[in-house]
Amino acid sequence: MPRTQRTRSARAVANDTAIRDAAVSEVLRVGVDHVSLRDVGHEAGLTHGATYARYEDVDELLVDLWNSVLCDRAIAMFEQCMRAAEDPNSSTVGAIFDFIRATTPADVACVQVLLTSRRIPTVHEEVEPFIHDYLEREFSEASAESAAFTRGITIFAMTMVQIFADSQFGWDRDYQSVLEKLLLETLETDPRDVDEVKLEEPLDRIIGSPGDDLKSQLAYATFGVVGKSGYTRATISRIARRANCSPGAIYKLYPSKEDLVIAAFHDLMRARWMKISNFVNVLEEGSITQLLYGSASHHNAVRRSFTLETALAAAQSDKLRVAVLGQLSELEAVIPLLTNISDDEKNRLRYLIRSIMFVSIGVTFLSTVTDSLERLDFNQFAEPFRRAVLKDGVPTWSVMCQQILELKQGRGF
Repeated sequence: MPRTQRTRSARAVANDTAIRDAAVSEVLRVGVDHVSLRDVGHEAGLTHGATYARYEDVDELLVDLWNSVLCDRAIAMFEQCMRAAEDPNSSTVGAIFDFIRATTPADVACVQVLLTSRRIPTVHEEVEPFIHDYLEREFSEASAESAAFTRGITIFAMTMVQIFADSQFGWDRDYQSVLEKLLLETLETDPRDVDEVKLEEPLDRIIGSPGDDLKSQLAYATFGVVGKSGYTRATISRIARRANCSPGAIYKLYPSKEDLVIAAFHDLMRARWMKISNFVNVLEEGSITQLLYGSASHHNAVRRSFTLETALAAAQSDKLRVAVLGQLSELEAVIPLLTNISDDEKNRLRYLIRSIMFVSIGVTFLSTVTDSLERLDFNQFAEPFRRAVLKDGVPTWSVMCQQILELKQGRGF
């Protein structure tokens, strides 16, 4: 006789829900790498034994959490972005921002588990079908469908980072109405009106070989160890072995692992686009496309993994959070110094910087999940977005640029 599925009791179902809710809370509180069955059980109001009877280990808990809760949230987020890209109108684009404003803890946990799954084999095995079915599509030639997919996945990447940033770093949402208008105009651009642009290999983002001094060797080792294993598993001993020195030699230079990672992060963030004086070229034709292409390139693999892991760790470390936010806010530091520019125009410039930064970081982070982004024609998003900004976003851009260049000469930005 065929086996019948045993009906689970209402109490068992309630316990499952309590455990999953508790697991989401713990992911947000301590990060994926610090979730423990004991703490989840305690948060759920269950005994230690009851939690271990349900799951073999934390990885199995994360697998269940992804399959039962988080995967549906990832699909909902992605499909919302694709609907806007395929049928752009005020309703579909507005729904993306409604989704962001109504973000739940499960949405934030979804982003964290998706971005860390690559280094947790058991979890990645379950996340991989979502990656394959939604994030990886092949198109034989340039078409409206390929353009829509490029635009949709780019917005998905930006939305993902927006959700994480709002939750962990408290970013101001005031610019969303401006960004919503810019995105609508971007998506309404006919793909046939967007020409290809000539791109250069993004070699400026390659992390070069370290010098002879110990600090550069430690930075180089830290990039690799943190990027591959995550901040928590990147011990001082592992970094010391990679740098061919003793842990004691590291502690003579840096009081803690946090300080070492912050020093490496500051060194890494000296990239071209992170300097306000170079940001003045961002609205030249092809510049945003080149930026996104570089973010997705395999040449950028070490940089993007380290940046991602540092940002994730900053959610649980005040010192790292201050360092990350301080570095990102440097681009906006010049705005109060501009003269004869209205407050509205200054705000629009701030929104421009933030939106380009978010989309670039989003592509950087999502490219750690799949290499399919390297094959996208980012110009289908970047060029319409550039046109929208020049038309409605920052009409006095040229005046601002001139002042920024003058400030560069006088103050060394």
